[in-house]
Amino acid sequence: MSSFNTTHLTGLNPREAVADVVYRGTAAFDLADAALLDSAFTEDAVMTIGDRQHLPNRAAIHAECWTPVSRLDTVHMASNVRVRFHSDDNANDQYNAVTTKTATVTANFQANHYRAGEGMKPDTVGFTTGGTYTLECVRDEKKGGLWKARSWVVNLTWLLGDHSVMTSGGAEGK
Repeated sequence: MSSFNTTHLTGLNPREAVADVVYRGTAAFDLADAALLDSAFTEDAVMTIGDRQHLPNRAAIHAECWTPVSRLDTVHMASNVRVRFHSDDNANDQYNAVTTKTATVTANFQANHYRAGEGMKPDTVGFTTGGTYTLECVRDEKKGGLWKARSWVVNLTWLLGDHSVMTSGGAEGK
């Protein structure tokens, strides 16, 4: 495994450390790395995908989302990542980015999916989605202050291609 898979990068400023939740979470699918996925989500995290799928905890995220998608040839890209730190006392909007424990992240995304082993084939059938991610993040003090998502909402704006790729394309895995 490459060093890209590390769950806790050093030298990140507070804003980068929160944005890294998006990068760890999406890279976990592309790299089929369960530990990287776990590093991006709290155990009680919820994930909502469009208006059709609600996953109530990290175990469900693994079983119903990560396992089938990580078996595909995928690339998930995030851009326009924005981070808003929250005041820990909720009394005002003043905060200290170094000590605050909660933040919201938004990002645009595009996710490309192909059946396992077919991503590099010319004229292969794929399924691509685009939209926005909205994450509610918390600092996990038990993990050295690593930021994790406790809520990840996938707002789908558009879909392109053959949706059956998502359900029939990864039986053998990467």
